[in-house]
Amino acid sequence: MNLSAIDVNLVIALDALLQERSVTLAARRVGLSQPAMSHALTRLRELFSDPLLIRVGRQMALTSRAEAMTPQVAAIMLDLASLFGGTTPAFDPATSDRAFRIATTEYVQLLLLPQLNAALAQGGPRLAVHLLPLDARAVDALRNGEIDLAIGVLPPDGLPSDLRRAALFEDRFAGLARASHPTARGRVDLPTYAALPHVVASRPRAHGAHEGAHGAHEGVADDLIAARGVARREVMVVPNVLLLPHVVTASDLVATVATRLGRAFSSVLPLRTFDLPFELPPIEIAMAWNSRTEHDPARAWLRRLVTDAVPHMREPPRRKRV
Repeated sequence: MNLSAIDVNLVIALDALLQERSVTLAARRVGLSQPAMSHALTRLRELFSDPLLIRVGRQMALTSRAEAMTPQVAAIMLDLASLFGGTTPAFDPATSDRAFRIATTEYVQLLLLPQLNAALAQGGPRLAVHLLPLDARAVDALRNGEIDLAIGVLPPDGLPSDLRRAALFEDRFAGLARASHPTARGRVDLPTYAALPHVVASRPRAHGAHEGAHGAHEGVADDLIAARGVARREVMVVPNVLLLPHVVTASDLVATVATRLGRAFSSVLPLRTFDLPFELPPIEIAMAWNSRTEHDPARAWLRRLVTDAVPHMREPPRRKRV
């Protein structure tokens, strides 16, 4: 690709088209005529070999490639504004229809999503949030602008220097068993714990996985337990932590889960948590973002929203232990 042949005005037109999803509205946004914006869209389609905007019913929608490039184009626009104007565009959550992309885990979604959803409904009724898995690709996705934020177990020494990190809250681990389990109650001793049949949630590992980004569950407890030299009877592995309570409720299998998650499960299902026969270090849930877009008003607003939601996470009621 010969970059000297690319008109920077096409980037401006592309950003408007991605944000407005309408040729007419995009033209109005940047002060072009509708024919001029239609011509720009034609040139962009040729450059990307992709239609970018397609008609779905009576509305226009982004193609999957256009969806994927939206945060990257927004970041480029910020760089252009900073380079030539020294300022960044204002962000009004009450009127914006921006779609934020957050990579996180089922654990964080269960605890934090109700508060985030309520805050979005109040402060940004037209905003959208796309939740993606926090997997081995999350770090690279942050660095290239594909996602706006990552939330999970993100050790500071495991992240590249161009990413920023802020701690959100801590959690510890407990055992989880069905309420009528004959053995797993109170604090079990180490031989009993090791002999119990365990169900664990797998942690997907892609080729080249980045060890700095983990979920609060997917293998973190397993790694900590293994480091203590405790061998358990792992008789079942499930791909999703939200399957754990259903397996445990219907069997004598037990699981080791983050305490907040165990309480959440126990508040709606006939389950109880029990104390582990050993101490595990707490896990810290943090959020990470790209330093290059740190001063983007929209992303800064999103980080404040997440930070403000943490103290309001509802602590599920404790069930009485039998």
